Amino acid sequence: MRAIISDIHGNLEALQAVLADIRSQGINEIYCLGDIIGYGPNPRECIDIVSEHAQVTILGNHDQAALFDPEGFNAGAERAIFWTRNNLESAGGTEAERRWEFLGELPRMKREEPFLFVHGSARNPLNEYVFPEDVYNQRKMERIFGLVDKYCFQGH
Repeated sequence: MRAIISDIHGNLEALQAVLADIRSQGINEIYCLGDIIGYGPNPRECIDIVSEHAQVTILGNHDQAALFDPEGFNAGAERAIFWTRNNLESAGGTEAERRWEFLGELPRMKREEPFLFVHGSARNPLNEYVFPEDVYNQRKMERIFGLVDKYCFQGH
């Protein structure tokens, strides 16, 4: 059986609770749909745990913003990204390098027919949101779901 997790945002306590629940159910595969970091106080620990326990991890928009530039983020999210960068760098040496390398190698999407795994949407795997009210936007739905063969799992 497979568990899908997403949007951890550096929240170590929540991640530990979710992983304990996953273990208690005998689930043996974990897919993470991104945003391991951003906002929460424990980005290093969360990266370490996800890199150890998740069989598949997808890049999230906050992960990418920490790697490159938080373009388009609101002021609070931008401050959180800069804080996260400093926190990751403060480990220094090979530990910091290992974590940056892990984030830098994450794919934007993963296909395992008949499944598609993304953080955002099938059309924009990193940044696009799909809200419940979008069902009334026929054009958006047709464009996004025209890219999905059968099943799509997304974060945000």
